[in-house]
Parts: sequence; structure tokens; C-alpha cells
Amino acid sequence: MSSKEKTPLFKSESSGLRPYTKVYFLYATLAVVTVSAVAFSVGLLVGKSVFTTNSSSQSAWGANVVDGGTSVPVLSWIDDQLLTTNIRNNLQSLTVLPHIAGSPQNMKLAQDIYTQWVNYGFDDVQLVNYSVLLSYPNTSNPNVLLLKNATGDTIYSAHTAQETPLTPGENDSTVAMPFNAYSGSGSATGRLVYVNYATIDDFLYLNTNLSLNLTGRICIARYGAIYRGDKAHLAQTYGCSALIIYSDPKDYAPSGTLVYPNGPSLPPYGLQRGSLLEREGDPLTNLVPSLDGVFRESYSSVMASGGVPSIPVQPIGYGDAIYFMSQLDNITAPNDWIGGLNVSYRIWQSENNTNQAFIQVNNYQEQRTIYDVIGTIYGQVEPDQMVILGNHRDAWVFGAVDPNSGTAVLQEMARAFGTLRTKGWRPGRSIVLCSWDAEEYGLIGSTEWVEERQKVIGPNTVAYLNVDTAVAGSTFLSAGANPLLYKVIFSAAKLVNTTSYAVYHSVHDNFYWMSNFGDPSFTHHQAMGLMWFKTAILLATTPVLPYDPRDYAISLQNIFASFVQQYGAVLQNQNISVEYIADELEQFVTASVTFWNQLQTAASNTSISERALRILNNKLMNLERAFIIPEGLPGRQFKHVIFAPSSVNSYASAIFPGLSDAIFSALHPTPSVPPDWDEVRRQSDAVRVHIRYATQVMTQPGLEYLI
Repeated sequence: MSSKEKTPLFKSESSGLRPYTKVYFLYATLAVVTVSAVAFSVGLLVGKSVFTTNSSSQSAWGANVVDGGTSVPVLSWIDDQLLTTNIRNNLQSLTVLPHIAGSPQNMKLAQDIYTQWVNYGFDDVQLVNYSVLLSYPNTSNPNVLLLKNATGDTIYSAHTAQETPLTPGENDSTVAMPFNAYSGSGSATGRLVYVNYATIDDFLYLNTNLSLNLTGRICIARYGAIYRGDKAHLAQTYGCSALIIYSDPKDYAPSGTLVYPNGPSLPPYGLQRGSLLEREGDPLTNLVPSLDGVFRESYSSVMASGGVPSIPVQPIGYGDAIYFMSQLDNITAPNDWIGGLNVSYRIWQSENNTNQAFIQVNNYQEQRTIYDVIGTIYGQVEPDQMVILGNHRDAWVFGAVDPNSGTAVLQEMARAFGTLRTKGWRPGRSIVLCSWDAEEYGLIGSTEWVEERQKVIGPNTVAYLNVDTAVAGSTFLSAGANPLLYKVIFSAAKLVNTTSYAVYHSVHDNFYWMSNFGDPSFTHHQAMGLMWFKTAILLATTPVLPYDPRDYAISLQNIFASFVQQYGAVLQNQNISVEYIADELEQFVTASVTFWNQLQTAASNTSISERALRILNNKLMNLERAFIIPEGLPGRQFKHVIFAPSSVNSYASAIFPGLSDAIFSALHPTPSVPPDWDEVRRQSDAVRVHIRYATQVMTQPGLEYLI
């Protein structure tokens, strides 16, 4: 998942999977897909596979494997190779003990995975370590959240030490106390204000519509809608002295559902840990790898730049939240702000109520060593070209769903790849498996690895396939991908036959929950593994990369239409035209159809030359790179002009992110930042010219001049 929350069982933490942000550290160079949840509704995945491997190259490219003297397609060979029993055993082993990043247990798991991949016969296995800044709760001085009366007496104390153990195994002394990593340390006392999901729209409603001054207030928000780090950033921006985040039963334990341990829903004192980091990677080494001797910023400078909040933040369960929400006695909340607590949802605690909340956060930061495991099977046709498969290993507690449902599947896939190697099989392109560390803190392990190797990874990676939460329920598949990969995902899913979870980031996300509620038969784990494996095989063994540029054109058309609907009138009022973008988009659409026809001709050509193949594949890879701004979006790490997280919601992909951010800033000026419509014009130009760059990539001459 991650520093960023995943999909709960009943309501998405982000209104769906966060499709791009999870792997944005790689997005500057390659096509990306993230897959989550469980079951495949195969009837939804329509269309005809358009990817073929010509017969003369099946052996060289690894599309077939010789098994028992017979050459069979790897895509069908794998069907009975991923075993549910093995996946179940993997998950049980991974979740015996808590394994937060930087802990001895998480290091042990890394060493175990390293040893297994070596034994499976991978060509190269590396255990890569980085020294990074992590955040932990203070076990000798726990965080506290109190409700006090006018004389300072405590009238209620929230459960901030640890969730009550409800099943065997949960009562473990190494369970991290409930906390939000990188929260500001210190205390705050004050009256409360309810800020709903703490989105920018929620704060604008309070500040603009209701004319409320939040300065000095302790705000209470429910988890959901946006990344928790954005909640903290906005709360601090609008003057709140502290933030309490709770899991509302409407989202995590709807009426009529059974709560854990009798059912899958979150119990009253279960709560969600998570990071507040507003950067990707080690907080102290922004944009450079955390190698020994590199310059490290001071933590105070990271805080001053907005990388981490300065206000104290603490998560609680809804069993505690009701005591604080009941203090709100003024201004009835709008209907869409009303959750599932048995209280009247109000916004403001009036001066007539002399009770006050008190919060004390004593988290600390410490340099710890983290470990990535990287295993490679080299290709025999294009060994320099890589298909990378990734999953993170670290968990806030046991992590049976997030992330180890994915890890358990990855381990069984690694065993299957090892079996293929014993049969003399080798793919056309290299396959790289990655077990990331410290992802929950802010994609740290993966980001550091890419930052260290970006000049090799950038030109040579054809796709990155990420699965964190392989199984979180039993009803749907959620996949987010770069448009070039849409048909690859559909094709892989069609080859799989198969029939969100509330305890996210809590102590109850454990093997008991998974084996009783999530996927007792482990058949959904198996199905996810098959889809993941087959997607990788399609990418690693198909000579012409199985990308469809027409899907990119359709995606751009849809994005542009949404953009015009949302911002067209605003831009017209400022005499800013979108017609130039429309013209470039029309040229892109035409070029994508022509290019697709070239690809289809090449894919059916049994005698295509290696030079022609490389020209076409380079075009496909460079098509994505054409949308990259080397210097990045203004004031941000992200570099893609089409896809990037919203600056006020790291879960959601903004429409033309640099342009959308510029419009938002112009529409919401501050005394220190006046409206800048010229910046909007500059960002509009950036979108226009980068669409043109992509068109140029597709229309570049070459094939017709080959001898």
C-alpha cells in the first residue's frame, strides 16, 4: 500500500485504488500497473487479445517451456503450478510476528526471502540496504489523548496504548503502539472542531461558507477520501493546533455487519496506523539515494518545507471517537458529513462547553537500516530490458492483507519461476522480483533503490507491476494502470478462471482475519498470482511489446473532456484558450491509429528483423517518456504532465496535474500568494507541447529506411 492507505472492505479510503501514486517513483521512465483486491469478475473483462508470438521465436523469447518432453505455452503451464496450500503457508509464516520497517523481524524476513530466491535458482539475488529516517511511538512515554473538564480533571482517556487483543497472537509486546509516523511531537489543549474527511473542500466549507476561524482548535476528522498526510497538512495550514483521526463505523463497521473477531468489520477500539510523510523516500535525502556519506537535511528543515507536519496527530478508534464527537454542540453538519456514530453530528464546540481535549504525542525519529531484496532472471534476447514485479514486505503490525497477501503470492510466483528455470526456460526480457522495505512510511525502500539506479532503470525498464494487497475481500478486482497496459491486463485476466477491508493497518489485520474472512480457501490469492504472473510473461516473452497507443489516445480524450467540463468556463473568463491542446490531441489520436497498424503488421510478421523490432519497441517505451518534465512539476517531486497525484489529495490522480494545481492556486489566493494566471498559461503550454512530443515519437520515420 504504504504510506498511503488501501481500500477498506466497505468504503474506499480513496474512492478507489490509488492507481499511480503507489509507484510514482518509477513513472518517469516506464509503464506502470498496480493491482489490488481479490476476485476477478471475468465477465467484465471483454475484448479480444491482440498479442501474438510468432512461431519461429517462441523458443528464443520464452513463450514456451519444455515439460515432460513436450513444448507447452508458459501461459497455460502456470495454471496448475501456483498452489493455494503454499500461499497459505507463506502467509502464515510471514505474519507470525509484527514486522514494522527497521525491526529485527522485518530484517529476518528479508534474509529468508533472499535465501529462498537463491535456492530457486535466480541468476542474481541482492540484499540491498539503506540507512533512512523512520518514526516510532515512544513505548516508555506513550501518546495520550484526554478529555478534561474546566478544572483540568480527566473525564475520559482514549485507548492510545494498544488495541485490545481479540484473537490468539495479537497480544505481542512488539506490536507498535497506535501512532501516525512523522507526526509533530508535543502537546495541545483546546476545543474541538469536526472537519469531516479533512479534504480541501471540507476546510473551504468551514473557512469560507461558515466563516469559522480554526486557529488553536483541535480538529477531529474521519479516515477516508484522501491520504492522511494531506489531512494533517491541511489541518496545519488552516491553523488547527492538533489533529485526531478516527475510523468512522459508517466506513469501517456499517450497521448490520459483524465486527472482528466475529466478522470482518473493525471493532470499536481497532484503529489505523499510518504515515504522514508528504515526500516519497527517505525524508532527509530528497531525490538522492540514502548512501553512506550523502548530505542529509535536518529534520527541522524537512518540517519547515512541509515534508512532515509540525502539529501533533493521533489515530483512535470509533469507540473512543464518540466521546470527543459528543462534545460538539453547535452548527449541524451537512448530510454528507454524517457518519455512523450514535451522536448528533455537529461541527463546532461552543464556548458554553468548558471541556477541552488534550493531546500529547511523544513519537521519535531514528535512523534505521532497511533491506530490499532484488532477484533477477536474465532474458536471452533482450537481457538489458526489464519487467519488474514489486511488493512491499514491511507492515505496521502483522499485515496479513497489507502487504503480505501480496508477498505470499510473490513467493509462490518466485517458486514457479524457479521451477521453470530447472526446465531450461529463460524469458526473452529479464524478469526482476522486488521485495521492498519501509513502503508504509512513504515508499522509502523502492524510492531509494530507483534513485540509486535511475540511469540504468530509466532506459531499460518496460513495465513495473505492483501488487500490495492481493486479497482484501472476495468480490472484485481493482487495477490501475498506465493506458499502454490496459490490454495487457485485460488479456492476462481473461486467462484466469476464478469464482477492502476494514481492519486496515490495525493489529487485527492478521492471519486469523484472512483465513476466516478474507480468503479462507486462498483461491483468490491464487487467482491474483496467476494474473500477476501472466501479465509478466506477456511483457517478457512477446517480441513486440503488447502496448496499445490507441488506449492512450482514448484516455487523453477522456481526461481532456473532464478538464474542459471542470475548468473550461474558468479559463474562458481569463481569456485562456484550450484549443491549442485540443489541436495537439487530435494529431495524437491520428498518430496512435497509424502507429497501432504498424505494430499489428510487425506482430504478425514471422520474419521481422531485430532492428525493426527494436525501433518499434523503443517508440512504445519513449511514448510514455515523452510526457516527462525533467525538472518536475512546480514545487513537487512528480514529473508527468498527464498523471500525478493531486497536490491536495495524494490518493487521487489530478487532471493535467501541473495545470490543475496552477488553476487551484489562482482560484484560492492567499495574502502571500496572489493569483497567477500567467502560471496557468505556462502549465497549459507544458501540456500542449508534451502531447506534441508524444505524437512526434509515434510518427518518427525509420522503418521504411531499413535495408
